[in-house]
Amino acid sequence: MKYLNRVFPFIEKEFSNSIINKSSIKFFSALDRFPSFPFEINRFDYYLKDSIFLKFSPLIVIVSILLFFSFSDHPLSPLGTLVLILGTASFYLGTKINTPKIMRIDKNFFFPFLIIFFTLFFLSIIKIDSFSFYVKLSLIPLLFIILTKRDNKDFFVSLLMINIVILMRGFWALSFPFIFVSLAYLLLTYEGKFIEYLEKNTYNLIFILLGLGFIFYVFGLILAGGIPLFDVEARNSLDPFFTMMSHLFPMGSIILISYVGVNNRYDNKKARTISIFFTGLSLFLMALLGYRTQVIFILLGSLICGSMVGLWKKSEVILLGIGSIISLLGLTMLRDILLGVKISTFQSLITRISLTTDVMDILANMGGVFGLTSGAIHIATHPFLARLMPGIAYSPRRMIAVLVGERSISVTSTIFGPLVIDFGLVGVIFGMAFLGFFLSCLYKSSVHEKGDRKILLIGLYSMVLSYTIIGVETGIVDLEVIILFIISLSYILFISNKKTI
Repeated sequence: MKYLNRVFPFIEKEFSNSIINKSSIKFFSALDRFPSFPFEINRFDYYLKDSIFLKFSPLIVIVSILLFFSFSDHPLSPLGTLVLILGTASFYLGTKINTPKIMRIDKNFFFPFLIIFFTLFFLSIIKIDSFSFYVKLSLIPLLFIILTKRDNKDFFVSLLMINIVILMRGFWALSFPFIFVSLAYLLLTYEGKFIEYLEKNTYNLIFILLGLGFIFYVFGLILAGGIPLFDVEARNSLDPFFTMMSHLFPMGSIILISYVGVNNRYDNKKARTISIFFTGLSLFLMALLGYRTQVIFILLGSLICGSMVGLWKKSEVILLGIGSIISLLGLTMLRDILLGVKISTFQSLITRISLTTDVMDILANMGGVFGLTSGAIHIATHPFLARLMPGIAYSPRRMIAVLVGERSISVTSTIFGPLVIDFGLVGVIFGMAFLGFFLSCLYKSSVHEKGDRKILLIGLYSMVLSYTIIGVETGIVDLEVIILFIISLSYILFISNKKTI
């Protein structure tokens, strides 16, 4: 790490003279010429000033879960009901957990814990038929190694390299817990300048996201040979990688909203105009792809981000929310007409929700208390990792469809489905509690931080919360979403290390 820090000043100097940096400066200079938004609506603000949900705290996820399941007209089994109740309750309890004060252990205990860990680690390799037991047991001495006052970077770098080799051999279930813990420790102790540079030069990050997203969007449409919204064949021809990369554009737009809202360079009315323009542009581009998920993501992310930085009045948030719902219904109706769907939009919505909850219920009974697939659903989010598993390399939703007996399509299974089939009821409890804790930490940091760091925190929180709300129906099993969550978690770990929360 320290060698990278020595090289970084040279890289920083070269980048400041690059065409990317110069272009981003010109781009933001062009934003200065945007007109001020002429009016605002605040008629109901007095009555909404104490609204918890309009502050967009993580508790809105609980409302989304209960609202979603209330639309299903199919009853859940006893185990499915238990998953819903305990998962939702665990999320709530997770939001109430404060960051614990960690007691460190004397560094002389490092080698005894190291011996215990490697004994269990080698047993997990030798006794491959029961490796899961030894992997779980070895996490206990590994935790104590983390807590020692010794600088353990050398150990965790070595552990990371060893397990990457094991992963390449196809033993993903054996290696992944150690890779995750190693990366978490290294990120927690990272003291480099790269992240600090991003915080001070967020405009470069925004410009790169917008630029890359637009380039991949155009290339994706060219490869598809048409407009996916109006051409089913073109939609089926979309390249998954190009489509995923085009989603960088709305992500850049949401961080841009945070930037113009927090940065004193723009007055409130001009920032509102910029936000509306890039939100509208992102909606237009993503709507042409024909996927409602990204449209919902843009609407939610822009609404949450703009509200948190003070660009939207509470009355406007309500009106924009109603307008967003109407727009989504209109887009759904248009798509159904083009696809020749014969039932009403409302009935189609009820049928989809009921099917999704039914799939979750089936998975709950298959997963039981400790799970069935041992993480395979989440591992399959990455195509390369999916190919390491035996059999056909399915995506997560295709794998779930096969598990419930559907061979021809992909299916969604709510936020609980992937967790319960992979890790069982225990996994749902711990996974949802961690998600609540993570969102709560990100929310508190975005509210309490000031200056440049606040820009990234609000942008990341808006996107993570939006994808979590969407994930109530779809599950959190998309590669780009997992990457966003990992980046956000890494940033929180970095901030924690800097002791600035």
